[in-house]
Amino acid sequence: MAETLRIFVSATSDLEAERAVVGRALAELPVKIRAEIRRTPAEGAKYDDLWELIGNVDRVYFLLGRDITAPAGAEWQLALQLERSLLPLRAAHVRLTPAGQEFLHKNPFIRWQEFDSAAELAQIVTLDLLEMLNHRTNRYGLSITELETLRLHSERLQKRAAARAASMVHEPGGAEGGGVIIDPLRSEAAEDLLLSRG
Repeated sequence: MAETLRIFVSATSDLEAERAVVGRALAELPVKIRAEIRRTPAEGAKYDDLWELIGNVDRVYFLLGRDITAPAGAEWQLALQLERSLLPLRAAHVRLTPAGQEFLHKNPFIRWQEFDSAAELAQIVTLDLLEMLNHRTNRYGLSITELETLRLHSERLQKRAAARAASMVHEPGGAEGGGVIIDPLRSEAAEDLLLSRG
């Protein structure tokens, strides 16, 4: 019988809007599966309730913004303690508070994936979901056709990501690209020097 994909989304208070990106990424997959997205209720939760929410999920998405805020810190610790599959995601465009910096320093072996926008976050999450759904034992009960659809979707997203990364690489300009600065008072001497070297 097909299992339900269970996800827990933890986000610091400044990334509340980005939390919804995970749900949209799941909803926009080209196949439909049974899934459950969990979070700590807005009014908070007791430790036992939080343990219950995180204890049997397939993936914890942890979104870190400027600062480590409650209840994200407790969710992080519990996910590590329960050895849940954790994908740490960090907003690249924000300046960390001292507490946020300390949080990163306390977790030096964690590899963070950075995102600059909601679109980039959606792409990271979608690729991760596609990889999870392509489980070797087919835990989520997908047909051969659905698995092929996911594979093709993943290839398209990876090509798009590679193209975006390539477009961000640019030729250095200004002083980065080298150059000659000529003093207008000595332009003839400099021109002679340049011509004699050529």
